[in-house]
Amino acid sequence: MLRSRQAILAAALAASCGLVQAQPIDYTIMTKVSRVAFNLEHQGFIQLFGTLRVTQGTLTFDGEDWNRSHVDVTLPVSSLDMGDGPWNAQIRGDVEWAPLFKTTTIAFHSTRLKRTDATHGTMTGDLTLGGVTRPVTLDLRVNKIGKNDVSDAPSVGFSATTTIKRSAFGIDAYEDLVGDDIAVQIQIEAMQGPDPEAKMETATQPGRAG
Repeated sequence: MLRSRQAILAAALAASCGLVQAQPIDYTIMTKVSRVAFNLEHQGFIQLFGTLRVTQGTLTFDGEDWNRSHVDVTLPVSSLDMGDGPWNAQIRGDVEWAPLFKTTTIAFHSTRLKRTDATHGTMTGDLTLGGVTRPVTLDLRVNKIGKNDVSDAPSVGFSATTTIKRSAFGIDAYEDLVGDDIAVQIQIEAMQGPDPEAKMETATQPGRAG
């Protein structure tokens, strides 16, 4: 009887330890390497590509139970880069594109992460663009969870994709020339603990007019 009780106690302790290890983990987004890229059609000839930076922030991820994870991402509109200086300036000075610059940031707040297999799932949340908030769902992939070979910090990397209609957010400039559908690709790398390069990255980032 005593041995049986001891076995039950040992099993209970092992289970409780497993529960502790499975708690959600907070990560710091690495702004130096994290980016949001997008593309949209230009008169049917080509796809235009642009990028946005990701600001400093945190995300919480539970590798065992994705439902307990959440992501908040903020993108400065001033970081919009179409790959050409004069074109960047033209967009910022064009009244047709003014709704895009109505607010200083683009924000995404997740409401649910759903796992479909070991590394894939979906992420649903609220996207605020041009002061308009709409629900969106992204296809999500967890690329890697492990030690960063440079910083030695436990890290995680995600890729997420979706397609939105810019007109749904009140951004309808030049609809006869530029496509309404915007394909979005998000690349987020995050680490446990503070990002030692975050302040340096902010200090060295070239300023751009909003």
